[in-house]
Amino acid sequence: MQAFWNKNSRYRRVPSDMENVDKQDYKDHSTSRTVSSITNKCSRRYRNVTLFIFVVTIVSILFFLLFRGNRENLENYTNMVKNYTSKAMNLEAQTLAVAKSEVKMALEKYLNSIDPHEIYPDDVNMIKPHHIRVIGAMGDSLTIGSRAENIVGQRQRYPGNAFFTGMDFEVDRHLTVYNIFRIIAEKTGNKLFGGSTGIDYGENTGLNVAIGGMKSDDILRQAKELVSRIKANKEINIENDWKLVSLWIGTNDVGTLGYRLEDPIPVDEYKSHIEKGLLYLKENLPRTIVSIVGMFPAQLLQEAQSILKNGKRARTVENQKKLDDLSDGYRNVSYDFQNNEHFNSNDFTVVVQPFATEYTDSYRDEHGKYNPTFYASDLFHLSKFGHAVLAKHYWLNLFEPVGEKTKRADLGDTKPKIYELNEKNCLIKTVGNSKM
Repeated sequence: MQAFWNKNSRYRRVPSDMENVDKQDYKDHSTSRTVSSITNKCSRRYRNVTLFIFVVTIVSILFFLLFRGNRENLENYTNMVKNYTSKAMNLEAQTLAVAKSEVKMALEKYLNSIDPHEIYPDDVNMIKPHHIRVIGAMGDSLTIGSRAENIVGQRQRYPGNAFFTGMDFEVDRHLTVYNIFRIIAEKTGNKLFGGSTGIDYGENTGLNVAIGGMKSDDILRQAKELVSRIKANKEINIENDWKLVSLWIGTNDVGTLGYRLEDPIPVDEYKSHIEKGLLYLKENLPRTIVSIVGMFPAQLLQEAQSILKNGKRARTVENQKKLDDLSDGYRNVSYDFQNNEHFNSNDFTVVVQPFATEYTDSYRDEHGKYNPTFYASDLFHLSKFGHAVLAKHYWLNLFEPVGEKTKRADLGDTKPKIYELNEKNCLIKTVGNSKM
């Protein structure tokens, strides 16, 4: 993708066709393209010829724009990977996998402590992983898995690799939060719903309703979509089954302070958008834990490209402060909902997972060196490896008490292990049970 100058600031912006990619994301999700209106204007005799010329022209234009924009960035990315990693490390960094035996060992004490005659709980503060029947996700391109195929990335979305709902591969080939829950479900004989598979949008996304390029003003629509999909699945008991829903939004809301063309969304508007979505879920999706991913600092996402290439943030001091203040504001909004009694009842709660909220740098590996393999080729989205890393640390956050959760996870810790559970630490932590 082609980089361009932001005339309102002194720094070089992230690739310019990000806006077009985001718009295309929404079009791909909501509409099916057709050329019938064009071909209907042609006579039957020339319709096929006209259609052929039209398609070839469009494909040629798209190919030209994509090639022109992507060549420089892909070449830079490839060079960076060569500079920062060895060939062996390159291959290993395609993803983070954990042996099934290792996962089962990490869950063994907890699974052995389950009372086979227990009563299915009706209190959100008593929920353990094996009580979860439904897993869903809301958000933007980071949640749906844009470019999360491998370290060189592509335009398409890869929901099957997404850190929270991805289930294209089992844990021994790619670590996701859903895949850990899947092993628990298999061991306890329970059904689990919501996993996403494959490429791009469609039924394959399961209960991952995120769309690339979306901002907080889309969360109410996504909440309605999520409820609709759950209701459409006759195997899910919407009243009784416990649900775990991940919500991560805000990276696009920063607007021109990031890489977009729109004005930033003020904190009060952001809060209003999220509140509407949460209220809809609370009213229509009983027995739900909404797990909000705390807003990542700009250095870890929006500014990773500049830091990896130049060793410093891209913005002027003034713009850095505006961006940081806005990101902090969005993050604080999440805590407001977590601490709001209205969103904490016996069958509904909101919890913030802040595992990567205190970073002041882009991704560094276990050796403390900058490593682009965490990112897709645009050095903003996450690679397949990056999604697996997030899943590992997200899993830990779920079981840490509110107020004591890790806020600066060691993302460079990519050892093929997950946080171990036992009979004492296996509650999915909420405001309520963190006080116990």
